[in-house]
Amino acid sequence: MKLQVQEKPRLQHGRHVVTITEISEGKSEYKGIPFFAARMETEEGFVEQRFYDSEPSKPILAELMRAVEMEGEELDTEQLVGKQLSVEVHERSYPDPDTGVEKTITEAGHFLKVGEADTSDQPGSKG
Repeated sequence: MKLQVQEKPRLQHGRHVVTITEISEGKSEYKGIPFFAARMETEEGFVEQRFYDSEPSKPILAELMRAVEMEGEELDTEQLVGKQLSVEVHERSYPDPDTGVEKTITEAGHFLKVGEADTSDQPGSKG
């Protein structure tokens, strides 16, 4: 069997400078909360991250906006395409709400402007 695979691999754990290449929208499977998903790529791979339209997500959205140097109280997701930022790729596990079975996903977080130092691993930091 021959298969055509025209996809990059997922980014490895660690910090990467990425470009947002695509935005898609949807609603969460469990509670129907609206979200947008950002596909973030490098030459070596990609990661996709969902951003939910909920109160607990506001600080995360503010961190994203700061990292891509967008100001204001409103985020136009289409303006994110083409923006560069530094992200930390890691895995997170959680229990599936329907089955209770643990799921593990790869996600991006700890958003920084390109070139901004990540001090979360340094002594005395609050990260």
